[in-house]
Amino acid sequence: MNAITQLQTPDVSSPACLMEIADTTEHMEAVVEGILWSRLRRMKARLQEVLADPRYGTTARAMHQMYQSIGSDRQARVLLSSEFCEQYLCLESARKGRLEAGADEQERAEEQARALGALHDIIAREKSIAELAQGRTGRYLREARQWQLYSPVGDCVAEKDATGVWTLRQLPKLGDCIALDLESPPARHHEPRSGVLSQPCLPLTDAEREHVSRKLAEALAAIDRSEPMYGLLIRNFVRRITVRKSAEVTSDEAGRYGSEHVPRQPGSIRLLNTHNPELLVEACMESIMHESTHNYLAAWELANGFFVANDYQHRVVSPWSGNPIPNSSYIHAVFVYYVCHRLLKRHLEISPGLGEAAKRHVQRRLAVCAAGFLIEQDLSGRLMTKDAINGEVGQMIDQMQAEMKRQYRYGEWQQ
Repeated sequence: MNAITQLQTPDVSSPACLMEIADTTEHMEAVVEGILWSRLRRMKARLQEVLADPRYGTTARAMHQMYQSIGSDRQARVLLSSEFCEQYLCLESARKGRLEAGADEQERAEEQARALGALHDIIAREKSIAELAQGRTGRYLREARQWQLYSPVGDCVAEKDATGVWTLRQLPKLGDCIALDLESPPARHHEPRSGVLSQPCLPLTDAEREHVSRKLAEALAAIDRSEPMYGLLIRNFVRRITVRKSAEVTSDEAGRYGSEHVPRQPGSIRLLNTHNPELLVEACMESIMHESTHNYLAAWELANGFFVANDYQHRVVSPWSGNPIPNSSYIHAVFVYYVCHRLLKRHLEISPGLGEAAKRHVQRRLAVCAAGFLIEQDLSGRLMTKDAINGEVGQMIDQMQAEMKRQYRYGEWQQ
């Protein structure tokens, strides 16, 4: 009798599983699912930690009752929203006294109260939107003074008319599941340390909204064609794309684009000035893939701990930018440039009719992505930390470098 060999699914608690995603192996779907479940369990444990803290008293009990009253799908939406994670981290920082230097006990207490109230509000909003979807207007909405209340994941908004009647409006989505956030309070928020949200917030015209939606949909479709499993990755690890307009197309600032992922807001990415027609679909492809890669790495770290300890005294000189960056950022960068190179190379291979401008752009970006891998030093040897590096992390970094050198036949000319 012939024995049937079963493929062993990689351990998702091991960082080595991340290469299954980067290289889109036959194990990738199982690894993605495993990381998502691990992250969900981690966020549930964080909520339970808050609800069990006796210092939070009646507020925690009210939160628990609301949370238990909504279905499991709604509970998951709360836990996986970037708003929930951000407010939990604010509460944790205040509770452990990790606020900015100089903050006194009163400031910490005020921050705890604010963050706890925000967590309560996130659950209340999800509950009220679930009720409204079933034709009921709950007390939260009846007593709300706002005219609009957005869901925590940003995919719909409850709106009140002049007579006080609430209705639910669905917002644009990419890939049928990613909220395209062009208007919510978080999208209009000013964040001084952000490369995207620190820019002026200008309103998008209806034509610009349509253009942004169409361009990003084309970018995601191009990713699906080039590497379908990367499309799966994006849909699983990105729940919200925030778009900020900061410059008119005719202004001198129109050429300034940007994107970012913020670790405290998992599942969310930000794009800047995507409305400009000069910004190619290929550039949007790379931005989405770039930030989605950060998101899947951050999701693994959220469930399993950071790749390296956050020691900002030790920095690595990036072989891509030449800038000194933290070790954790460096590890992310290696994955990001590897995945983006893999995507863009495949896009070029399957798109014989690509326009000249797009082709030149992709070729230029491929060179940028490859450059950092083609140095003589092992990339793992550049890590600067007082603590030992996880051996699997170092092996992955060097594995990606070896593959890139193989593709470019780097070193053959020296022999």
